[in-house]
Amino acid sequence: MAALDWDGWTLHVAKLARLREQEDIAQWIDVAAGPDAIVAINASFTVHTSTRPASLAAELRNRGFRRGEKMEAKGGGRHRIEVSLAAAFVQLFQVKPTRSLRGLLPRLPVSELRGIPADQLDAVLCAYLAAHWWFWGRARNDVLGDSKTGYIVVPQRHTPESKLADLREEYKGEPFDESHLDADPMLQFQKWFSEARTAAIHEPNAMTLATAAKDGQPSARIVLLKDVKENNFVFYTNYGSRKGRELAANPRAALVYYWPELGRQVRITGRVKKTTRAESERYFHTRPRGAQLGAWASRQSSIIADRGTLERRTQKLDAKYAGKPIPLPPDWGGYRLYPDSIEFWQGRLNRLHDRLRYMKERGGRWKIERLAP
Repeated sequence: MAALDWDGWTLHVAKLARLREQEDIAQWIDVAAGPDAIVAINASFTVHTSTRPASLAAELRNRGFRRGEKMEAKGGGRHRIEVSLAAAFVQLFQVKPTRSLRGLLPRLPVSELRGIPADQLDAVLCAYLAAHWWFWGRARNDVLGDSKTGYIVVPQRHTPESKLADLREEYKGEPFDESHLDADPMLQFQKWFSEARTAAIHEPNAMTLATAAKDGQPSARIVLLKDVKENNFVFYTNYGSRKGRELAANPRAALVYYWPELGRQVRITGRVKKTTRAESERYFHTRPRGAQLGAWASRQSSIIADRGTLERRTQKLDAKYAGKPIPLPPDWGGYRLYPDSIEFWQGRLNRLHDRLRYMKERGGRWKIERLAP
């Protein structure tokens, strides 16, 4: 038996138990489930048995659980459904399920599955199918059977080709207003960034960096934040790359962080300056040796004949610097972005998001504004 909790963003494994008697199972469900809950029962548990399904159904009815085949998505109350795990394996995973439900909605982080005994993963998946039915209803689930033979819920495999228009997340973030903000946007960023790290978000320091050429042609890519100072954000790259050339011609840029698990974005604009060579050297020598060789081998954004070209350059450099420290390439280093605006975006219900923006005024003071979502 497994119980999952929904915090508005992700699912979390709340309880696990091994039980045999149906009355014990029903009592455990009663304790684990609140007034709004949905229970999924493995169809193979109830098929071709005599009194057990009826007694379990009766136990759940006595506890206020109604049949859930007609339940609206994200509806309230207590409901129960029967699910086909075998069909779910095919529909959701196409092969035997791994210990990860990554890529599915609603989300169940990989970390939630670590340490769970293999013989209880079916219970977790069964609980996940209950959440899938609650989250999507008939939009992404099939209901097979009839009132006489019984109903079985089978999740539909999501395909971008047929379901692209249905892709949406209903944000349920907590209210976020001016009273929650620090007067200093850099301290507010540090707070949110710390919460993103605590939430075990993969690479919370990944950010979109947008630049523009002199003629206004924009470009964007993902880079990694490497430091946050009192008044600037630091990242490193090849100065000869497209972004390096664009920043040389137009030293302004925008950064965007997106942390979907928290339903948050941070949008930053500002002017950009290079770090000193000494600062770049200090960071460069903290990188793994392979990454240092790669910085020399790759003339970033230039056209190359094939991957073998890169690999041969890397092999030559590896031999050249065998047993020696690798120097900082002349065209490689850091940038500091000094913000003039920082917006904190919190997803809210019905797309009525909270958007609070800091704008830098003359004299260096920050003005806080609320933007329409």
